[in-house]
Amino acid sequence: MIEDDVILLEGAPRLFGIVADPFDDDHPQVVAWGHELPDQAVLTWRLGNGKSEIAVFRSAEAALATAQQLYPAWILWTAPAEQGF
Repeated sequence: MIEDDVILLEGAPRLFGIVADPFDDDHPQVVAWGHELPDQAVLTWRLGNGKSEIAVFRSAEAALATAQQLYPAWILWTAPAEQGF
């Protein structure tokens, strides 16, 4: 059963958030979130008017680099890249 689970996890999206302190008030928050696939990352963020935008990047790190043009930010992964099965 474990071998079947490992096969299902191959290529599965890795979930992440981009965390920053956009108001520079010592209250970091998730400013964007997404999932990374082997060949791309899809990122979502909420606009001030309550609507959302979505963008596709070549990787989560590329999405982070774009966010860092606005303010210091870092990635928060929901799970490690490699799990010991």
